[in-house]
Amino acid sequence: MTLTSLEIDDRAAEWVAKRNLRDLTPAEQEEFDAWLVADPRNLGAYGRAEAVLVRLERVSVTARGELCAKHEAETPKWSRRHVILTGSIAAGIAAVSIVGGAMWESGHEGVIASKTEYATRIGQTREILLSDGSIITLNTNSRVTVEFSKDIRAIRLVQGEALFDVAKNKDRPFVVHAGDTQVRAVGTSFTVSLLPQRPIEVLVREGVVELKRAATSPVWVGASTRALAPRGAPIVAVPVSVTMLTRDLAWQYGRIALDNQTLQAAANEFSRYSDVRIVVDPAIANRTVTGLFASNDPVGFAKAAAAVLKLHVEMNEGQVRIFNTPDTKTVGKS
Repeated sequence: MTLTSLEIDDRAAEWVAKRNLRDLTPAEQEEFDAWLVADPRNLGAYGRAEAVLVRLERVSVTARGELCAKHEAETPKWSRRHVILTGSIAAGIAAVSIVGGAMWESGHEGVIASKTEYATRIGQTREILLSDGSIITLNTNSRVTVEFSKDIRAIRLVQGEALFDVAKNKDRPFVVHAGDTQVRAVGTSFTVSLLPQRPIEVLVREGVVELKRAATSPVWVGASTRALAPRGAPIVAVPVSVTMLTRDLAWQYGRIALDNQTLQAAANEFSRYSDVRIVVDPAIANRTVTGLFASNDPVGFAKAAAAVLKLHVEMNEGQVRIFNTPDTKTVGKS
């Protein structure tokens, strides 16, 4: 039976509440994974449900942040935050858990805060609440520094990738520095990535941001747009589909969404999230795969891809190899 969009939204809201209230049982995790891939609309609905939580919480987050700034010596213990899901998604109570607890910045009006650094390990994501109500979600192996003053909210992406949900304040611009590129916003939602051998990338989910480099004119980038800033080359902005936007933000939920991507490209992506290396036989490196996979489970991905493409998998210490025939033994040994 085909479900309506409203029914899918209701189910997504139930999963958001359940996953954030507690850890899923193995059976529930299996059911959730199956639900995500059962309908192309499900992943987007789940993302929207999570986004509703973020937006509704901002009303109370700002007040909490101001209170916290007055008591910097004490670290608040916000392990769960209860909000109500409303509108077309659902009506009910959900909770959002944050790995490591909520992190509050000490900067507020009239005070220049010392730089504070936040980081994630390989395979970890982390959500950071700032005193102005903005939220930073760090992807795997990422690092940022935060420095707030009365005039500006300054962030430096040292490495990796981060999603910024910015609380609107036209008097205090929110500026992210990544390499030689500056991303300026007032109130919006966007990601910035600074990865080895790749151009700086900005993906705008909501609102408009300004990209700027020294001695160049600024480039304005709107929602559902990807901007690439290669070293020594002009900034290029291209529109992206809702499907692609959803796919590229799946990492927030511990997933890698692949859409007709090569095995080698998939192996490269999984290498960002795990120390277990996927080695692909060059003869099959251009075979393509589509699906939604747990980002911290390269072995599970390799087995699933091999089953679909009728390939073989070989496990060695610290790596999993995908190859065509059992007698192909010359690739991937180390």
